[in-house]
Amino acid sequence: MPPEKSPVASHERRSSVVENYLLSLYILVEEKRSPTLTQLAAYIRKLPLAEGLGTSLPTVLGVIRRMSRDGLLKVSQQKEIHLTEHGMTIAASIARRHRLAERLVVDILGIEISLADQEAHMLEHGISLYLEGYINQALGNPTTCPFGKPIPGSDYIKPKGKVVPMNMAKSGTAYKVRSLPDEDPRLLEFLSGHEILPGNWIEIQEMGDYRDVITFRTSAGEGALGFGTASRIYLTVN
Repeated sequence: MPPEKSPVASHERRSSVVENYLLSLYILVEEKRSPTLTQLAAYIRKLPLAEGLGTSLPTVLGVIRRMSRDGLLKVSQQKEIHLTEHGMTIAASIARRHRLAERLVVDILGIEISLADQEAHMLEHGISLYLEGYINQALGNPTTCPFGKPIPGSDYIKPKGKVVPMNMAKSGTAYKVRSLPDEDPRLLEFLSGHEILPGNWIEIQEMGDYRDVITFRTSAGEGALGFGTASRIYLTVN
């Protein structure tokens, strides 16, 4: 039976460079950040080298100006970058393809989770709306990517319980991991090795404010993370 059309599908396709910028901005907005040019450039530097993205500030500024002329984003007087409604629609469509691709390589192809984001970047630009529907159907209509982030246009329902970033957690409290950043293979290898994955439990042992280090315990044992990294790991407490 043919799959249904994507509920966030946009027939308008952009260059791979612009698609990567739109996806990056979508993720930063999702993390409740209003990115500046510098913050966006820092995030883009984490994307796979094979994407061929220039990461200098002049290069990023040139792309942002072009995207602004195309009506995809606006830059505020405070130099914050905001997606327009049109830009957000296209960005959501890209995020959907990207997260379905992550599911595909992990769930069906068996690729280790630490490499899922990189491989998905290679695939997302070549997935048509037609193919997207069949991938979604083959995966059983998933609602999240392997890193716990919602797939736009799915039947995602926000889990119950208060959500906090790990750097705002409380010592001596057990939490369930909700979502992880997905663009750093080395970090993901560390997190998966410590069983810090969506749906797993983690106990915060000490919030070492004076050392900027959080110590934790999982089913894999004890470990530690810096506050900066922990700020992008989201936990749920019931």
